[in-house]
Amino acid sequence: MASKTISIRDDVYKLLKDAKREEESFSDAIERLLKKDKVNLSEYFGALKEDPILDRLEADSKRIREMARSRV
Repeated sequence: MASKTISIRDDVYKLLKDAKREEESFSDAIERLLKKDKVNLSEYFGALKEDPILDRLEADSKRIREMARSRV
C-alpha cells in the first residue's frame, strides 16, 4: 500500500486524534470523516402532517408572501 506524508497543524492533529476511534487508523478516520452521507429526504415527508406547527408555518408563509407583494 502506498503512503503519503502530509503536514497538518498541531491543533488539527489533536482534533483528528480525538475524532479517531480506537480501532481506526488515521487513514480510516480521515476517510470516515470525509465521506458525505446521503440523506434520504423521503423519510421526512409527512413528518409534520399531524403537528400543529405545520398550520402556524403555513400561516406565517402566507403572511410573509402577502407582505412581500404589498412592498412592490
